[in-house]
Amino acid sequence: MSDYLLGIDIGATNTRIAIVDHTGSIIASERMPSQMSAGAPFFQEVGAKARSLGEAYQVQAVGAGSAGQLHHKTGVYLPGLYPTAPWVDVPLKEILETQTGLPSFVDNDCKIHAYAEMKVGAAQGLTDFISLTLGTGLGGGIIANGQLVHGAKGIAGHVGHISIEPDGPLCPCGNRGCLELYASGTAVAKMGSAAYGEEISSPEVFRKAASGDATACTVIEKMAAALGRGLGAMANIFDPQAFVLGGSILEWYPLLEETLLSSFRSSAMNELRDVPILQSPLEGRGGVIGAALYALDELRKQRS
Repeated sequence: MSDYLLGIDIGATNTRIAIVDHTGSIIASERMPSQMSAGAPFFQEVGAKARSLGEAYQVQAVGAGSAGQLHHKTGVYLPGLYPTAPWVDVPLKEILETQTGLPSFVDNDCKIHAYAEMKVGAAQGLTDFISLTLGTGLGGGIIANGQLVHGAKGIAGHVGHISIEPDGPLCPCGNRGCLELYASGTAVAKMGSAAYGEEISSPEVFRKAASGDATACTVIEKMAAALGRGLGAMANIFDPQAFVLGGSILEWYPLLEETLLSSFRSSAMNELRDVPILQSPLEGRGGVIGAALYALDELRKQRS
């Protein structure tokens, strides 16, 4: 076997493609804007760019993590929250295999991030943990007995859709009061805009909170308390060894920590209140690394 894999991270805004070795080191990478709304032609372009990047290396397989819900075996996009979206029913796995001529393995991007944490990140040596990606939205991946949890339809791990306020606002998933509506970049921007009476972005709210602005601090405390309640519910269900937090909001973690921990400890059962909440060291690299190493392990399973 050669040492190289292609790792692809298809996000809502940007797509990253990388050559990754079997240790998880990135050898070369490229970025391109994500245009999932263009449907199949966009994914064909991703495959073509991956093929081009891989031509200088002996690549053995392709791994991809993508926003949206994917059937991890067929590699086809599922309806998920947006049943009429242009990417629904697009066969990502088939497209990548056709474009690259290589065996390809695909999954949801947040699950792939969890896999990266287990292999080279904060959860190395752990077999049971929950990874959360805090960005524009809130996604998650669950590792149990050292394996990704997919569930019956392949869509397990959507921790952002745990309801923490039964009478809360309606979520696109059809539920009310989902965690993502309180603990995400979009939620912070919405709560902040309501609090200030004018449109404000989530980074602006965090910056104001960091400077001691009382209104912004109240918004961030509300977000942190909601996240703590959500983690408490997850702990009570899964009994994890740890939680791993990643994503763009993590740079503001010191603003969240005190309220988050207090809320978590008041929500979790006594025996679970000491479950550690870790911070991912992978920053923006987890997607391509996790995708590549997931492909490597899946390929080895096929060949064993």
